Amino acid sequence: MANYIGAGREQAEEDQLLQAFAALAPADDPACREARELVGQWQTHIARYHGGCDREKLLRMGRLYAADDRFAEMLDSYGDGTAHYIGEAILSYLGE
Repeated sequence: MANYIGAGREQAEEDQLLQAFAALAPADDPACREARELVGQWQTHIARYHGGCDREKLLRMGRLYAADDRFAEMLDSYGDGTAHYIGEAILSYLGE
């Protein structure tokens, strides 16, 4: 999380988005308006700091977050189920 020494703007923005996803996760509604807005912001964040984020890249990320437990350790540090919720929210956003 961005409260460590040396954390920059990218990490601070990422933390804010991941905390917002974590707050929505318990409601388990990845298709809600708030989740859709966060996915759009996440896509913009990834594009800004990681060389673009088209639909295909976002789709791959969503599938990984939803199904690959390797992401859970880091993303779920924001709240239980955050990784899966983000993945499902991305897939819903993309109509998958």
